[in-house]
Amino acid sequence: MRRVLSVLAAFAAITLAPAAAAELKIAIVNVNEAVSQTQEARAFLSRVQEELAPDQERIRELTAEKSRIEERVERDGEVLSDAERVSLSEEYDRITSDLQYRAESYQKALNRRRNELLRQMGPRVQAALDDLVQLEAYDLVVPAGSVIYANPKHDITRKLTERLDEKG
Repeated sequence: MRRVLSVLAAFAAITLAPAAAAELKIAIVNVNEAVSQTQEARAFLSRVQEELAPDQERIRELTAEKSRIEERVERDGEVLSDAERVSLSEEYDRITSDLQYRAESYQKALNRRRNELLRQMGPRVQAALDDLVQLEAYDLVVPAGSVIYANPKHDITRKLTERLDEKG
């Protein structure tokens, strides 16, 4: 008897599931992308890049110095004295360490500023998302990163960006 009820319950779930799913309105959203595409975020990140331009320029200079040393060793490696080879190796190691440190610092500063923007915009993002949910009558909104596949017609990232720009 219990087995028959289990089979009937499973059959009912299978036959009724498509009808229930047809009524469910689902949306997928990539909040980070929506925020980063707003006019406010673009202006903010432009200002941040201007602020960090000296650091970025120093990273370029160090990268160029490192490349010059590599080229010199490749070109003149056979005729370099041991002292020159040691000197170039030490300079290369110093530049590599400095470059790595500066690149990490630059990336951390950039990430810190992006997170600052996300924190500032957080309440507005939630309000804009709530507005979209009400306006479009979504039953379920899922973060894009949590989905293996979604039909692009369910993606409301662009709508969220537009809504944020309207309210900006």
